[in-house]
Formats: sequence, C-alpha cells, structure tokens
Amino acid sequence: MKRPIAISLSPNAQKDDVLLALKLLLKPVNWYDFSKTEVLENKFAEYFGKGYKALAVNGGRSALFLILKSLGITYGDEVIVQSLTCVAVTNSVKWTGADNVFVDVGNDFNIDPMDLADKIGNKTRAVIIQNSFGIPARYDTIIKIVRNKNKKILIIEDCALSLGAKYNNRKVGTLGDISFFSFGRDKVISSVFGGMILCKDNTKYEKIKSERDKLGYPGPGWLVQQLLHPLIFSFAVPLYNFGFGKFSLGKAIIYAFQKLKFLSRAVYKEEELSQRPKVFPAKMPGALSVMAINQFNKLDKFNKHRRKIARFYFKNIKNSGVTLPPKNKGAIWVRFPLINEKAPSIIKTSKAKGILLGDWYKDVVVPVRNPDLVGYKYGSCPNAESIKGKILNLPTYHKISISEAERVIELIK
Repeated sequence: MKRPIAISLSPNAQKDDVLLALKLLLKPVNWYDFSKTEVLENKFAEYFGKGYKALAVNGGRSALFLILKSLGITYGDEVIVQSLTCVAVTNSVKWTGADNVFVDVGNDFNIDPMDLADKIGNKTRAVIIQNSFGIPARYDTIIKIVRNKNKKILIIEDCALSLGAKYNNRKVGTLGDISFFSFGRDKVISSVFGGMILCKDNTKYEKIKSERDKLGYPGPGWLVQQLLHPLIFSFAVPLYNFGFGKFSLGKAIIYAFQKLKFLSRAVYKEEELSQRPKVFPAKMPGALSVMAINQFNKLDKFNKHRRKIARFYFKNIKNSGVTLPPKNKGAIWVRFPLINEKAPSIIKTSKAKGILLGDWYKDVVVPVRNPDLVGYKYGSCPNAESIKGKILNLPTYHKISISEAERVIELIK
C-alpha cells in the first residue's frame, strides 16, 4: 500500500505539528491565552517589514469581513472580486450588505485588468486582488487602473494562497492598502482555522483593531475540533488507500469523525447558501496561534519545496492538450494548476489510483449551491466560464517527492 498523494488532506501537517496539537489539547488552561496570539501577530508583522501591524482572527473570511465592515463598506456599495474564487470571499462582501461585482480572469487565473477597467463604477468602494494558486496578480497594471478611476477605492490584497510570494521583489501583502491571509487546513501554512489582517496605515489599523477587540472567542467545542484535526488525519491519511472497491478505511474514519462532530468542515453548509455561521468572525484562540507559529517557522522551507516541485512540472509536462500556467518567478505555487479538457475524468482516475488531485475551480465560485446567491450572473466572465471545471491542481506540498511528482505526470500522460 503506497502512501497517498493527497493535495487537500491536511497537507502541511508534520509530526511536530501533530504532537503540538496533542499537547495543546491536554492543556485547556492555555487554549485562550491571548499572549500567544500577540506573539503570532508580532512575528507576522515583522516578516513584512518596519511599520506593519497585524491582527489575528479565526479565519480568512473573518479577516476580510472585519476589514470591509470596519472601513465602512455597507449596503449600496460595490466590491469588485474576481471570478474563479472561494465563496468565503464573496460571502464576506455579502455579509456587509454590499454587492459583489465579478471580473473575468486572464491566463494567470487572476484578475483580467481590461475587464476590471470596464467594471469599476460609481458605487465601487473596494477592489479585492486575489493571487490564485500563489501566483501574484498583475499588480502594477491593476493598481494603476484603480487609482486612475478613483483614488479613494480601497485596494485589498487576498493573500490566502500567497504568503511568501513576491511581485517585483516586494512581498505580496505590501502592495495595496491592506491585506488578509488564511491559515486554513490546505493553505500555505496551517493552524486548521485562522486568519490575519496586515496593514501599515495606523488609522485603518486602529479602526479594525477596535472592532476585532470587541469580538469573542469561538467556543471550546469548536476549538477541540480544530485541535483534533491534525491528530485524526495523522492516522486516517496513511489508510486512505487501504480498502477495496470504493471503500477506503481512511475516508471512512474521516467521515465518521465528521458525522460525530469531532471534525469541522473547511466550509460550513450555511456558507454554501451564502449565510454566515455564528463562529465568524471571532478572535483567534491562543492554542491555534501556537500551531500557526510552529508552521510559520517553516514557511521558507515549505515554499522552497513548492517552487522546486513546480519547476519539475514545468520541465517535464509536455502533453498536448495540457495548458501550463505562465511562469512567474515570484509565485509560491501552493498548488500547480493545469488546464485540460479531461480534468474531471483525470481526477476520477487518479483517485482510484490513490492520487487525490485538486479541483479548484469547478465553478466560477466554489463551493456554493448556486453562484447567483452571491450575485454572479452567467455570461459576465466568459473566460472563467470556459475554463471552470477544466483546471487540474497538482500537489506541491512538502511531503511530495520528485518520484511522486513523476507518478502524477505519468497519470496525466
């Protein structure tokens, strides 16, 4: 039984993370130690340079929602987001009462500047620049367009997938007015749930801090779910390929713990209906901050490996019918995206062989029951609509070796 190649099953967790989660689980007196959260905030801010300040919350969607709410985005306002995005982004806008305006994507899976220029209007209050798959967007062009239209429009960087990436030798997260990050289970670093707000403007920081400090913490039941996550996955993932037919022991273990409410899902069912779960927004518990610090200390090592695997894919994938992403020296490649007409069947076949590839993005907004719930109108972003469901995500996480990357390539061939 070969070890599964699993792009989304807690890919960042290592033995020290699992042992740390166990240690934290057994010390509930430290679960809500805010001093640990302050340590994380300080380390995070220092990473980006002098003058930056950071605020931790319990998720990336909490971070974005807090930014929008604190800075006055409300009913009647419009916020520009890109197509091929996560419902956590579009929901955060909706939860303020504002409307999403969707912009098409280019061949880098990020905002198409030309479509952006056409869609900025009188009601536009903010533009969210996403860095899909850890690939930096075309910041210079995008920011120039926004500033020429209206200098008061807030430029928010969505760095949920791009911690450590650079654009023209500047760290992504330092190029707009404010930025946010996610420490979700399959992000660049992981504390299962967690998020961070980063900014340099003291006025904005104080406004957001005032709102953040009013928040409560998630309950102990929710926190236990997150601390159990690395532990349960540490023995379920190795068993993912153990079974017969469609039955997988590892998958059965994960399913059982989710049904018993010992594990939480990455996206809640309410969010798929564009509703807001009560747990968002909230402060980041000290226990999750400790887990995030442990992962943050590995950031450069993780990203170095991701770039190495991405270079291997660029060099060795030469299939006809496969469209490679554009090379980008500042990208960190949290996942490596390909476009292939047969993506769904490749994903299905690979799963049967114990290789779990990613399917970001099966639709223009995922996972949502109907994109209309977040204001998307079909026909508004033709390029995104033409490639949705055809994007294969290849693994780059720290556990995948060159020989395993070769297995992935052979499968695609």
